[in-house]
Amino acid sequence: MKAIFLAFLLALSAEGQLANPDEEARAQDLMREIRCVACENEPISNSGSEIAADMRERVRTMVEAGASDGDVRDWFAERYGDFVLFRPPSRGFGGLLLWGTPFVLLLAGAVVAFAVRRRQARTPADIRPIEPEETS
Repeated sequence: MKAIFLAFLLALSAEGQLANPDEEARAQDLMREIRCVACENEPISNSGSEIAADMRERVRTMVEAGASDGDVRDWFAERYGDFVLFRPPSRGFGGLLLWGTPFVLLLAGAVVAFAVRRRQARTPADIRPIEPEETS
């Protein structure tokens, strides 16, 4: 009798998919965008930790309740910080600096490479080989 009761409790506590396949697909997409706070660099869709299971359940609950993707992301960012999102929003000067610096460095590197290449390609017309008798 205890084994049946335990199996029943485990079945109730197990994660279940949403009844609507479109909502489940949307929830799965969101779960791939949210970082597990225990595993750090793993999405909650792949994590086996208990907190990730709770986070997956929260995503499903919010999607089923009609929350938009932005609402779900905002809820997790408000609770855990922007770190929980794999694609954090760019806010203010810090966000601009974070997202813009790689492109500025890439552009600066291209300009330097172009200038060096151009300088190497120039061959002055007045350069002539040194004759052996001129070296002494």
